[in-house]
Amino acid sequence: MMGWMRNCLVGWWLCYSLISVITAEDQLILGSPEDCKNSDFVPGYNLGGEGFDIVKMERKGSYVIDMETWNTGNGSCKLHKNRYLNGQTEKLPIAVVFWRSISKCSQKISSKMYESSEAVVKDSTSSVSNNWKVGLDIPLTAGGSLGGTHSREATNAMAKSKEDKFSFAKHEVKCSFYSYKIASSPPLHQDFLQAVKSLYPTYDSHSYQSIIDRFGTHYTTGVDLGGKISAVTAIKTCKAAMDGLTDTAAKDCLDVEASGTYQGVTLKTEFSHCQELKKKLNIKETFSSMFDDRQTEVTGGNINDEDLLFSTTSQNARKVWQESLKSIPDVVTYTLKPLHLLLNDNNPAKKGLKSAIEKYIRNNALKQVCSESCKIGKNNSARDRCVCVCQRSTNILSNCCPTERGLATLKVFKLHAENLYGDTFSKTDASVDVIYGDLIRRTAVIHENDNPHWNESFEFGSITISLKNKLTFNVYDRDTYWNSNLLGTCDFDLKSGKWSEVCMFKYGTFFFSYTVECAPSLQGPKCADYSPSPMASSLAEIFNSRNGILAKDTWKLEVAQNFSHPHFKDQ
Repeated sequence: MMGWMRNCLVGWWLCYSLISVITAEDQLILGSPEDCKNSDFVPGYNLGGEGFDIVKMERKGSYVIDMETWNTGNGSCKLHKNRYLNGQTEKLPIAVVFWRSISKCSQKISSKMYESSEAVVKDSTSSVSNNWKVGLDIPLTAGGSLGGTHSREATNAMAKSKEDKFSFAKHEVKCSFYSYKIASSPPLHQDFLQAVKSLYPTYDSHSYQSIIDRFGTHYTTGVDLGGKISAVTAIKTCKAAMDGLTDTAAKDCLDVEASGTYQGVTLKTEFSHCQELKKKLNIKETFSSMFDDRQTEVTGGNINDEDLLFSTTSQNARKVWQESLKSIPDVVTYTLKPLHLLLNDNNPAKKGLKSAIEKYIRNNALKQVCSESCKIGKNNSARDRCVCVCQRSTNILSNCCPTERGLATLKVFKLHAENLYGDTFSKTDASVDVIYGDLIRRTAVIHENDNPHWNESFEFGSITISLKNKLTFNVYDRDTYWNSNLLGTCDFDLKSGKWSEVCMFKYGTFFFSYTVECAPSLQGPKCADYSPSPMASSLAEIFNSRNGILAKDTWKLEVAQNFSHPHFKDQ
């Protein structure tokens, strides 16, 4: 009885193992020499086994694995019937294992918000699905970024951050139809073998760097194939705030517009909220037009010039693009291994190549350094220590941006008068009321003086410059609390800057000065225009991003500190 049960269990385990193998890899057949010769390769057959630069996040176009050899012996090969292309028969290179037809083609838009360019850099290796640092000795200091620092996304965001205060919204659509892995002991490409063989027996940094320039730092050991649409929108944080939008609200409304271009995706609550915002803020255009500083990258398929993410008129184009991915895929996600792991332990170049790769990655690591102290607020963001945080109020948001246009501070000072005439038989007991909107300030009374000079300086604090409010002065002869005579009044439209003005009365002349200082990120006579916040040019020459510097450029920082750089403040 027990023997029968044991046989059944063994049989079940074997059946389960067979099923697991079949489901792990699409069913392959051994092709005849004639079939192999006449069959095309599977789509994207040569997208694996390629050299890859983790610093630039780019495929090098140079192969370290032989992806062209398909002959498994006597002219035979591994064949596969492609269910996405009407079951046509295709062959695989011998280096490819675990070929699968998959269906990961969601129409859902994924989105992320980044507070800074340094956050964009930190996420720039997200298309690599494994730990690419395994096999390398490259410890990371807190707040820094390894890899991806010279990727297209990172480079653009870092350059933008020097121009102004930006946040970045990323929207992405991914679609995968195939995946495969590279065999554990694949045939190496002759070009790579020759390049390694040409290296000097002793370590020479220039020679090893030439290998990295040509083949990269890693090679692809596995790929998901299909296509990807990725758009990174640069949002001028404080300009959006002045227009009544937070950067998060801008991202959310871009989510709605991007999602609205795909049938079956509905974001009714968010859509209603965005429509209400447009109505409240009198926005006539789409949010994607309002925030159009965008870098878009389409990977895979037949690509035309249409906006496949935010355009409302290109649904057919997207369908054509998506269908074309089945025959013209590109890499959506990678798994990587460092290049030196392809070499045997007894290969004299292995240790040197490993060292060269580590040095190249370390030199191009981005170190976070706060380039300047906060003009307002403090550097205490939980997510990014270089991001300034303010106490939220009716005038200032938590990101230290003004809540509206026209915000300023007002100071009135140097009040005096000449030749006042208040009483017939005595001199003037003069006092002044200074009024702006609902704010009233009053000087002390200077008795028996037709040429008074008031010592008061009035700080009105934060105000909003508007057409309905004028800076008004009422000059009185205050004989008693109950007996005051208005000697003259005048009012002025405020404008930014420091000004001295004169009021001519029937009996006497009144003088005053005032200063209007626009709130941060505002400029113009009415403080109604946006004022960008670029880095000082001398700082921009030192830093690679607003708050980041590459490890290989830290010497510039040290020189600036040693020579007491006027703009740099060590934090």
